[in-house]
Amino acid sequence: MTDFWIVDTFCNTPLRGIPATVFFIDDFSNENLLQSIAMEMNSPESIFLKDLQNGIFESVCYTPTTKGLFFGNSLYAGAKVIYSKTKLRQFSITCGIRVFAINVSDDEKIEIRFSTVDLEKAPTPLNLSNALNGELVVSLAACKGELIVEVRSPSRLQDLQANMDMLRGINYDSFVVTTDTHYETNLDYDFCLKVFAPKLGVYRAISSPIACAKLSAYWIDRMGKSDLTASGIKEERFYIKHENEFTYISGYCSISTQGSLLTEAP
Repeated sequence: MTDFWIVDTFCNTPLRGIPATVFFIDDFSNENLLQSIAMEMNSPESIFLKDLQNGIFESVCYTPTTKGLFFGNSLYAGAKVIYSKTKLRQFSITCGIRVFAINVSDDEKIEIRFSTVDLEKAPTPLNLSNALNGELVVSLAACKGELIVEVRSPSRLQDLQANMDMLRGINYDSFVVTTDTHYETNLDYDFCLKVFAPKLGVYRAISSPIACAKLSAYWIDRMGKSDLTASGIKEERFYIKHENEFTYISGYCSISTQGSLLTEAP
């Protein structure tokens, strides 16, 4: 049997954040099995962790169809479980060649450091507006296989439904749709986002810290401040500090499920 945890990321309330699944294993070599497990769990992202001792954890991540760290929610889910098991407040998770430094505050807010990114200009893909149900595109930017799409208002973004089949035909791994709250004085965040990633096997809207790291680079000059708060698709909150070299993203997580997978452990 292999124990697992389902963690709702960026929300204090179980079942209200973006779910990610966490496993502790000793061997990453059976990639077919790990991919099958991630497909079975069907979280947007699953993380498999190995404890290397001394506060260092090795990891591999999978979407339901693809190996790789694309969203980052699983890092926070893994950090939440590590903290619940060890009470460590400072540790690191390696994923490939990347090392993520993690801090857990007294109130269990999890902060992870990401490299600050640069954005590129992007032409408007054919059929993008149609894929976004006719939504008017205000501005575009691109970063590492992800297209940032600005739309007109938080209310329009909240109601936005995407045509996943059409998005699959556009040459990006994922799409981050965003808008600011300039005209919405009753909202307590700076911008909001939805992420669509059908090419990665995720057929529902989600939100993610890696998207927020890219969006901080998008919004920082427009807003004239480096500390930002973002809202996801449900009750998620992302707290962002943008610096020249690193971007720090923090939030709360809640463990909603713990169980055992009745298959041979990797």
